[in-house]
Amino acid sequence: MLESKNLIDIFKRSLTITIKSIGKTKDAEINFVSENPSINGKQIYLSLPKISTLKKDLDYIRGEADAMALELRLHDSNIHNKFLSLNDTANEIFSVIEQSRIEARGSMIFKGIKLNILSKHNIDINKIYKNKEDKDFLINAFKYVSYGELTNQNLDGEYLNYK
Repeated sequence: MLESKNLIDIFKRSLTITIKSIGKTKDAEINFVSENPSINGKQIYLSLPKISTLKKDLDYIRGEADAMALELRLHDSNIHNKFLSLNDTANEIFSVIEQSRIEARGSMIFKGIKLNILSKHNIDINKIYKNKEDKDFLINAFKYVSYGELTNQNLDGEYLNYK
């Protein structure tokens, strides 16, 4: 049990160092959560790795951490906020396309990141509820098609339906 805890702690430290390095920031605060990983400025909330699923989830967690690190490095919230509108759907589309731009650009800078993010997207796209009437279908279409086009890749699952 102690070895498992040590392994998770080492992995969490490794992710923290990697995020700060890729993100070019020493003052990012990395926390691990059971649900709803997110980023808010320099506050990063990553999925808590579990020893029972670490081997299966390794690429996914790396992709999640890489995407957030790239956002720290390549996103300018001041510029982003200038282009937001009063339409929530338009803002969500704008935000997912910006995230795709960040991930695509970061994938060109760091070749290892490309595979991690692609793996994360493929896992996510296969979990998505597929209802074309749902607003999330439109948002996901923009998210995954823009990423695929910017990186010249085809994703799994609903990707071709989105495209």
